[in-house]
Amino acid sequence: MNLELKSYYEKALDRGAGENEALKEAIDKSIEAAVHRYAGASARNLGESLAEALAKELDELCRIDEELLQYAFERLIETVQRPKEKEIERLIIEIDRLQRHLSTEEEELQRSLRDLFVGIETAGKKVGADLSENWEEALENTELEHVEGLGILTETVEAALVAALEESDEIEHAIREVVRQITHKALGEGLLSAARIRAILTTILMKASEMAEATPTKAKEVIHGTVYGINDALIATVKQLKNRLDFTPEEEAEHLNWNEMIRMLSRSDELYKEIIDDVASKNSPFIRDILVDSSDILGDQFAELKRISQETIEVAKKRLASFAKEAAIKGAELKEQLTAEAKKLGEKAWKKALKMAEAYRSKKEQ
Repeated sequence: MNLELKSYYEKALDRGAGENEALKEAIDKSIEAAVHRYAGASARNLGESLAEALAKELDELCRIDEELLQYAFERLIETVQRPKEKEIERLIIEIDRLQRHLSTEEEELQRSLRDLFVGIETAGKKVGADLSENWEEALENTELEHVEGLGILTETVEAALVAALEESDEIEHAIREVVRQITHKALGEGLLSAARIRAILTTILMKASEMAEATPTKAKEVIHGTVYGINDALIATVKQLKNRLDFTPEEEAEHLNWNEMIRMLSRSDELYKEIIDDVASKNSPFIRDILVDSSDILGDQFAELKRISQETIEVAKKRLASFAKEAAIKGAELKEQLTAEAKKLGEKAWKKALKMAEAYRSKKEQ
C-alpha cells in the first residue's frame, strides 16, 4: 500500500503550512484516501497494511515518533468509524421516529376501539327491551376481551378489585372470580407468548399488591384471590388453546409460532412462579411474604396447570408431525413429478442426439 504521504506533505508545505501542520494534514488526507480506496478490505487487513505503509513513509520523512503515530492511529480509527457512526445516528433517529409512530398508532387504535364500543353502546339504547339485556351482556363480554387492546388493563383490574372489596362478603372468592375473568379475556386477545403473559400477569399482580398495601386488614384475601384467580385463568386459557389446536385449519396453523408456544407451555408453571417472585421482590416485606406464601400453597393447582400444558404440547407436536408428514408426501409427489419430467426431457434429448448422429453419419457416407 502506498499512502503518498510525501506528496501530500510537500503540497501542504507549498501552501505555506508549518512542518507539523503540513504533516498532520498529509496524514489526514492520505488515510482518508486509503480508507476510501480499500473500502472493501477487512478492518484487520486495512489496519495492518495502512500501519505498515505509514511507518515506512514516516520513516522516509524522518518524522516517525510516538506523537505522530498516535495522531495517525486516531485519524485511522476516526475515519473508519465515521460512516458507521453516521449510520448508527441515522438508525437511532429512525428508531425514535418508529417508536413515536408506533405510540401514535397504538393510541389511535385504542381511540378507535373506544369509539366503536361507544357507538355499539349507543345503538343498544335504541333496540327493543327484549334484546337490550342480551345486547348489554354481549357488549360487556366483548369489551373484556379487548381490555388489553384498549390500554385499560390496570384501570379495569383496579375497578374490579375495589368493587369486590366494597360489595362482597366473601372477598377472596369474589376477587378470584373477577381476576379469573379479566386475566382469561386479556390472555385470549393475542399471541400466547411468554413475554406477553409476563406483561399481563405482572400488571395484574402489581395492581393487586398496591390494593393490598392500601387495605392491610384485607391484604391476604386480595393477594390470595388474585394469585389463585390468575392460575385459574391460565388453566382455562391453556385448555382453550388445546381445543383450538385440534381444529385449527392448516392455513392458519402455518402462521403460528409453534416453537415459542411449546417453549412457553413446557414451563408455564415455572413462568408463573417466576412472575410472582419477581412482583414479590418489588414490594414491601409485608406484601412480599403474602405473595410468596400464596405461590407456595398453590400446590395441586400448579400441578394442574403443568398437566394441561403438557397435554397441549402433545396436541401441538401431533399437529406438527402431521404437517411434516403432509409436507413429506407433497415433497415426494413433487420429486416424482420432476423426476418423470426430467426423464421425458432426457429421453427427448437422447433421441435428438441419435437423430443428429445419424444425420452426421449419413452425410459423411455420401
